[in-house]
Amino acid sequence: MSCDFSWKISELFVQKIENSSKVIYKYDAWGGRDSHKFGYVILDSIDVFDINNAESLPFQYFETIPTKQNISGVICEELDGQITPEKIFIPLKIKNSEEKGIKIKAKIFQNEGFVLRTQGYKQYQFETFKESRDSLFFYNLNDITSMEPEHLDILKFKKTNIFIRTKISNIVSEISIEDLKVSQKDEIISNIRYDLTPKNKTKISSFSNIGIFKEVKLPKD
Repeated sequence: MSCDFSWKISELFVQKIENSSKVIYKYDAWGGRDSHKFGYVILDSIDVFDINNAESLPFQYFETIPTKQNISGVICEELDGQITPEKIFIPLKIKNSEEKGIKIKAKIFQNEGFVLRTQGYKQYQFETFKESRDSLFFYNLNDITSMEPEHLDILKFKKTNIFIRTKISNIVSEISIEDLKVSQKDEIISNIRYDLTPKNKTKISSFSNIGIFKEVKLPKD
């Protein structure tokens, strides 16, 4: 019996690393027999992304904006010999490595402790936004899912796990944010998912390429 292990990329995002020729891709792909690959890959900006040669970074979430010297991330899993009924909210282990000349730090958290602090999903429409070097600010937001909708004057997110999707003519359709908060003592505080949609036509070029992932339009079959 032969199996078809060709891959179909379902989603692809890219982010530039400031003052570097390197970029980071976030990919999600499906292959034969429902095989699934996903993660983050560092490439030179002139290289073509190839799912068959993708060597993923060892984490699920970015903790800081990637730089040409350092990238810090977070992953949740169970480590052999460290499974315990106690909920742990600080790293079980920190793994250091290097990729494309960049130092990689992965903080490995206990799955149960991470999940316990991962609570919440919110959807808002925003009227305007502002971008600083390390953050995004959204203004005049309306809750679009709750039975008792709330209004927020402002929401601020640090630039880490931000993904912008587009529709035709590079107009923003949705901004997905994993708002991961880790204390200075490396304790998981919270991780809330936000999906934001603009009230007004907003071009993706209005956002910078640093600390923000932008959707790569894939060719249609």
